[in-house]
Amino acid sequence: MSRIPDLSISAVVTASMCPVRFYLGKGKGRNESWRYTVAKQISYRLGDGLDADEIWGDVRLLQKEIDNSVYPLLIESVRLCRNTPGWRTYRQSDVAVRSESYRIHGIVDKVFDDEPFFAVTRPAPAPSHGVYTADRLRVTGYALCLEEMLGTDVRGGTVEYICSGTERVCTIEPIDKRKFLRALYEARRITNGELPRKPLRPPCDYCPETDRCDPAGGNRLSDLL
Repeated sequence: MSRIPDLSISAVVTASMCPVRFYLGKGKGRNESWRYTVAKQISYRLGDGLDADEIWGDVRLLQKEIDNSVYPLLIESVRLCRNTPGWRTYRQSDVAVRSESYRIHGIVDKVFDDEPFFAVTRPAPAPSHGVYTADRLRVTGYALCLEEMLGTDVRGGTVEYICSGTERVCTIEPIDKRKFLRALYEARRITNGELPRKPLRPPCDYCPETDRCDPAGGNRLSDLL
């Protein structure tokens, strides 16, 4: 019988986008992007004053190699967030969560005292409406963990699109749970040594594993599966 591996929610989301990408990325460390650092440092201060220069100092401490060309993006993000009313004060940030039932874990960006009980901070611009599919799966994974930990129904969360200065409520639907479970079982299968299944429409254009999946002069890994 195959063992049940312990998986991060971010790994499950990666497997949902492309199992081949998940397969190639196994065992590799992940460096925090400067965009995520900027979004996180702004997010910490939402509802409590936004001093752009102080936030920039925090970002430079965390990302010592960051280029000054990033500063205008930070300024614009701060401006947009200032113009958005109603940012809630969080109870705790960077909260470790876990589900023993599903053997998944992660770090929730913010937890609140009332519904929606948590928020996910994202560095991407907001979509024209709603939230991205990958973010719906992130919310689903965190909700599963929090339900088990708190012993209460968690129907969804919010997604902070910091560089657009907006927050979107994400209410979990049955299809979100089905997609999450399919990605979870695929990630488990790959982690247990099986080869990934090639997706019908892999997101190759922005995949960080493109060079390994399609090496110059070689065969595409996705064609060999």
